[in-house]
Amino acid sequence: MNSMDSEQELSHSRRLLPPLSALAAFEAVARRASFTAAAQELSLTQSAVSRQVSSLESLLGVALFEGNRRKRVTLTPSGVFYAERARQLLSNLATATTEAVALGGKGRSLRLGIPPTFGSRWLIPRMHDFVASHPNIQLEFTTRIPGRPSAVLDNMDAVVDFAPTPGSTYEWHQLMTLELAALTTPELAERFREADGAAVGKVHLLVHITERHALHKILRDPGMRPLRNQAMLTFESYGMLFQAAQAGLGVGLAPTAFIPNELASKVLVPINTHPVESSTIGYLVYPTEKAAYPPLRAFRDWLFAAVKSS
Repeated sequence: MNSMDSEQELSHSRRLLPPLSALAAFEAVARRASFTAAAQELSLTQSAVSRQVSSLESLLGVALFEGNRRKRVTLTPSGVFYAERARQLLSNLATATTEAVALGGKGRSLRLGIPPTFGSRWLIPRMHDFVASHPNIQLEFTTRIPGRPSAVLDNMDAVVDFAPTPGSTYEWHQLMTLELAALTTPELAERFREADGAAVGKVHLLVHITERHALHKILRDPGMRPLRNQAMLTFESYGMLFQAAQAGLGVGLAPTAFIPNELASKVLVPINTHPVESSTIGYLVYPTEKAAYPPLRAFRDWLFAAVKSS
């Protein structure tokens, strides 16, 4: 594509950019399902809101609401799609505006989606070095549940995701692999050493939801053999799994990297001699267009150095 074609395409795209006021009016009507309620929310007259929506439909060349709008406000299929995108755009713009005002020239923000256990057990205890080295980067942490594909990063600049394989969208950089140990209380571990198969059979196997699909591979390890036929309790949070193991509910398959204090104090002890590799891998995930964003680049460099030295 030559420069003239690029300029023409850019000019055409700009002609399709709707006024922000029209977009806000449409989003409010779509969300409230009422021109009257939208007008009250926006402190406008109902006719003004109606004109804004009509001008937007004229610009797009498609109907966003069904024909009879006085009796019932109903979105067309195009309207449903466009309302979702408009809501996301307005939300992003509001967030950016708030942050720009809050920063006041002090620095730049970095929004991170972090799995709760990784964040509280591994990342936060190491964050002092990053914060001290980059005082002008304003950090915002949001909880992300691991094992759920990052199809949408929402307002995040980057997320840490634990998954069996990288996704097909965004940039996925392998961060760490985890080693799982079969951990339980010292009392229950002693029972494993002394009890016969019948007694061991009464013990629950505590499993994180991300490991269930590969459990048959994990239990092939000779050290895991006593757990192969146990009743199972599944957890979405490793934090809850750790608590269940400490409460003596059973034997938990847990990443040793996340419980150094429990292992050092022998609150939890392994029943298998050698840890086995987790079926999920930790990745740092971010949109390609964010790769050169200075706060993300600084965090990415620091994070991989921290993993390497841990």
